[in-house]
Amino acid sequence: MRSRVVGLVAAAALLASVGIANAADATANAKGPVNLTDVQLDNVTAGGNPALAASVATAGALNFAGAINTAVGANLTAAANPFAVGAAVAADLGTAAAFNNLLASSTAAAAIAITP
Repeated sequence: MRSRVVGLVAAAALLASVGIANAADATANAKGPVNLTDVQLDNVTAGGNPALAASVATAGALNFAGAINTAVGANLTAAANPFAVGAAVAADLGTAAAFNNLLASSTAAAAIAITP
């Protein structure tokens, strides 16, 4: 039984090595660059969706601006009332999270703008 398993493993390894050799040989004999038609080039280089990109970037910016306003209000309240410090800290953390989201939405907007 073991000899059959060893034989099968050896045969599989031999076939795999032959397949790898053939794949390497096929790439070495490439004819050259591929020529695309005008329609194919239009599909590749059409560009992204600027309206969607602007929408994503605007949503991130508005979210960040709202978080800043909330944090400023909470910090002013905390200055007048020491018991409100916890709310101010929470608002500040919310602003940090909104800034992180702003960075992510800006990156996403850039990707959307260039993706066909």
